[in-house]
Amino acid sequence: MSNALVSKQNDCRSCYKCIRNCPTKSISFQNGQASLIPEECVLCGKCYLLCPQECKIIRDDLPNAEALIAGKGEVIASLAPSFLSAFPGVSFLTMKKALLQLGFSDVEETAIGATIVKKQYDELCHDASRDIIISTCCHSVNLLIEKHYPEASRYLADVLSPMLAHGKDIKLRHPGSKVIFLGPCISKKNEIEMYPGYVDCVLTFLELERWFKEKQIVVEPESHPEVIEKSLARLFPTEGGILETMAKDNPSLTYLEVAGMEECIAAIKDILAGKVHHAFIEMSS
Repeated sequence: MSNALVSKQNDCRSCYKCIRNCPTKSISFQNGQASLIPEECVLCGKCYLLCPQECKIIRDDLPNAEALIAGKGEVIASLAPSFLSAFPGVSFLTMKKALLQLGFSDVEETAIGATIVKKQYDELCHDASRDIIISTCCHSVNLLIEKHYPEASRYLADVLSPMLAHGKDIKLRHPGSKVIFLGPCISKKNEIEMYPGYVDCVLTFLELERWFKEKQIVVEPESHPEVIEKSLARLFPTEGGILETMAKDNPSLTYLEVAGMEECIAAIKDILAGKVHHAFIEMSS
């Protein structure tokens, strides 16, 4: 498949905003054109947000999703909790109603996967052989370490992300089903290619919004306040949300939260310099 994020040719105006702001310096400039370097890009999406000419393009996976829906068997949506920010005023129930109209067999919250992951993190924190544990929920952080600081890879928790854990769980409960993840992150498109078999397609909320418009489906606002079952797992996408869910009951560990790609880079350098020990670190881009 093509790269999840690409540079559109001939539209660059040489403003250098993407080059100046790329945290991993993964953009080259030749012949008046700024281009992503796939081998170095961590898909954080910063260049996509900053480019005034909209030269950066997210790969369109909507045709793949529609083909899955049109095929045989169940197609189940894994809906990231951050849909509440992308579609203000809606609830899970109104989102599910709209998604069922698109042809999904069922809709579940990715928080189910987060609950599975949380338990595994708690167990890892009591493994005396682990000095430093870095969370693996943010794929852009995983790519950052694997591509730019591979010597820190040994500190990554050997735990699936909530998306992959939920996809695995769905397929165990619904043999033969297909899973489409709906969320905000570009990097998730790459994650399912690196770890095939768990999730079959990833759509960003931008793609989902376009799909609704094409099918003339309106996601209705919640007319009655929804009684939502309290679940700490819904906090996973928020800054510090992973730590909020965890027991944090190992007194010998320090539990740290680092957000932002530049901050993550600084933390990784400190780890490699031997300045950090006995810590569980939640990192998110």
